[in-house]
Amino acid sequence: MKSVLVKISLCIGLSALWACSDADTPKYELQSPPELAPLTQPALVLDQAASGFIAGTFSLSPGDYGFPAAPVYALEIDNSKEFPDPIQLAESNTDYVSITVARLNMATLILGGEPGEPCDLYLRVVAKLTAGHTVASSPRDITVTAYDEPVVYPKLYVPGNYQGWDIAAAPTLQSYRMNNRYEGYIDFVVSENPDAPVEFKVTTLPDWTQGDKYGDGGPGRLKLDGENISYSPQGYYFMQVDLDKLTYTLTPAEPLP
Repeated sequence: MKSVLVKISLCIGLSALWACSDADTPKYELQSPPELAPLTQPALVLDQAASGFIAGTFSLSPGDYGFPAAPVYALEIDNSKEFPDPIQLAESNTDYVSITVARLNMATLILGGEPGEPCDLYLRVVAKLTAGHTVASSPRDITVTAYDEPVVYPKLYVPGNYQGWDIAAAPTLQSYRMNNRYEGYIDFVVSENPDAPVEFKVTTLPDWTQGDKYGDGGPGRLKLDGENISYSPQGYYFMQVDLDKLTYTLTPAEPLP
């Protein structure tokens, strides 16, 4: 395979090993991408009674990046070989990835599969080398027949002073591709004090005693168990959160009619 020069910035997570700058950013030679092994079951018919069981275990070769990498491997699925907007099924740091029947069924429905009808999809594995650099395998064909169930997207909760810190009733963000990227509209208005900063946190469950709680990690960044995020001005915002990168953005938006 023809070598491809890949420039990877290792400032994030590897600063103890290299001092990073434009002048000395390491360069590595990609010899081969990761590869997903041929599927032992390229056609799956899913059964709701087995929703908690493993639908499949997919083997992969790790790839050769020209340096001793230890990537996280993500198994992705999409309805196009170009993977314009893939769904992440599972992650692994070993040479195989397993997915449950329930996860694969939900992904198939989100991608347009009709219950009881075979749906032609594509799988690939993506090596996450750093937060900003990934290498993808070639796709594998798979046909999945899903069962009927309501589509439920993964959620994050955004409790704050604008709603009395009532986490059980907090507005939510949704991950429409189940890929750790969430979005939604939130009315960040403290009615009794319209000039005060909005304070909030981002949580994985609507319960202060369970799940992960993210707070202030600096401008536009999240930190696990961080202090309250303080933001001004108040208003109606389109909020996006990336839990892989631990970032968030707030974009002013017009309230929905």
